[in-house]
Amino acid sequence: MLKLVFLVVVGALLSGCAGVPAVRAMHDPLYRAETHTSTITVSASEPQDGIAEIRIDAVVGELTACTGGAFQLPSLIPCRSNATALSLSCTFGNAKTEVSCALPMALNDRRLVTYTATARSAKNKSASTVAVTYAGGAPLTQAQIPFPFGTITMPWETARPVIWRTDAPSSGLDRGDKIDWGFVPDPDMPSYRAFTDDMQPMVLDLFYNDGNAFSAWSRTWKNLFNVWAGPTGANGEGCTRTFTTPASTVMSAFDGTAILHRNAFRDCASISLGGGSGTAQTTLGDKTWVMLHESGHFLFGLGDEYVGGGNSAISTPKNVYASKASCDSNATANSLPTAQCVQIGTTGTWRNDDGQPTTMEDRVLNSDWRTFAGKAMGNMVSRCVNGACY
Repeated sequence: MLKLVFLVVVGALLSGCAGVPAVRAMHDPLYRAETHTSTITVSASEPQDGIAEIRIDAVVGELTACTGGAFQLPSLIPCRSNATALSLSCTFGNAKTEVSCALPMALNDRRLVTYTATARSAKNKSASTVAVTYAGGAPLTQAQIPFPFGTITMPWETARPVIWRTDAPSSGLDRGDKIDWGFVPDPDMPSYRAFTDDMQPMVLDLFYNDGNAFSAWSRTWKNLFNVWAGPTGANGEGCTRTFTTPASTVMSAFDGTAILHRNAFRDCASISLGGGSGTAQTTLGDKTWVMLHESGHFLFGLGDEYVGGGNSAISTPKNVYASKASCDSNATANSLPTAQCVQIGTTGTWRNDDGQPTTMEDRVLNSDWRTFAGKAMGNMVSRCVNGACY
């Protein structure tokens, strides 16, 4: 079995230099658990010298479960076997407007694709995207486990990569520098295809497309995230969430798990830093805001800052406090005005309020992580950049 070969790409951060192309790449659909055509589209621009070429390099193979030898269960993080390489070069005659190059691929069951893209200017300056891995087709549902007396086959599922940034680690099992965000379907989803169709616009708005303030942080730091899809077995209803196999097994590979549902009920999440879960209703007009707010709880340990919410936190720093004295001292420690420490209604819980819409209080698209929450999210970035998100 061939394990994933990870490509370390250097140069994408140079895209702000004069004459260096700006390049971005995305695959569509992000994930689909059936035979389909997947298209990798790369766009590039360089208004000074123009784009001479875009090159797409992809490795495609069979999604398998990694095994570490006798008596060890297969990994929940996938490996790849029987890999083949694909590439496509598009030339543009030094075009100074944005140009695109697309590589379509027919994906059947249990496919795992890794791709990078490079754009080259007329003066041979280039920039590359980081390597991204994603799955396609029906997933792995069983694995072979070696024993001294022979190999047995047992039910097994791997996590299904939607956007797996495989540029930095030397091994797929080393993901400490990434936040692994998992999505699983609620039983009210009419089909698994419906779940993946509902997941795609939320992921794109969280990390790529949406221009509203609430997603500015996740779009800015998107390279710190891996996005995964998991199997059935999760069930959310209000603040009650249950997990059975196979979802309960696969979710242990995630830092946090979002249950996507269509039926109307109040969304809720655990206050967690790793291993938590929450829900988000995909039929809401502000569904992506709701998803990000709930992730503030189950991924980042933030508490609600509104009356009637869960006014407790385990983030660093906490965004809510049990007394004004605690709020004041932590405000000073984090270079925030103590005059902004205010009580949340009459709850006895305090927060730092700068008067601007904050994602942990205000259900509006122009909200953002503010004051203590903003400091906590900055600390999360620092930990991830240093290889230890959790």
